[in-house]
Amino acid sequence: MLHVSQYRNPAPFAGQRVVVVGAGNSAVQVAAELAQVARVSLASRAPVRWFPQRPFGRDLHFWLTATGLDAAPLARFQRRPASMAVIDDGRYRAALAAGRPDRRPVFTRVDGPSVTWADGTAEDVDAIVLATGYLPDLDCLTPLGALDRSGRPRHRDGASLIHPRLAYVGLEWQRSLSSASLRGVGRDAQRAARRLARTLRRP
Repeated sequence: MLHVSQYRNPAPFAGQRVVVVGAGNSAVQVAAELAQVARVSLASRAPVRWFPQRPFGRDLHFWLTATGLDAAPLARFQRRPASMAVIDDGRYRAALAAGRPDRRPVFTRVDGPSVTWADGTAEDVDAIVLATGYLPDLDCLTPLGALDRSGRPRHRDGASLIHPRLAYVGLEWQRSLSSASLRGVGRDAQRAARRLARTLRRP
């Protein structure tokens, strides 16, 4: 079992039985690449959702920037962070439609080399690649009461709702859809720094 960050190329997996866990861009791209040399299943809790990479002839990121959606404070209107669709030019959707890789509900059990699928069947696999992303590891803030019951920070736009001198950057949907990306984290960090500077100037 390995995380997708450890994956480099499909060559070591040639001829093997591989399961890739996830339904985002990394999971789909790695699974499709591995499926060229191995027998691969893409396992996820929900079906893959798709978004075209070049709507109306321009890259999606152009439209996100041009419309202002990239930086819009949409997170405050969401009870639960929205999951992102796979941005695709058609290749990956076609690969899944052809069954290379096949997509199935995530397994219910792992016992050594064996996985048990949702229908109860067990199968030996050679490798499991986890492409499920990361969650913040902020247990150190638990004694401060800064986390909610699910372990997520209590904040608004990155500013802690518990401690005025505590701020966050890089959280998924912290303020906008780009908050956890390189193009958005700098913008959020500037906002957090300005807010903290105002707080520290108060008597």
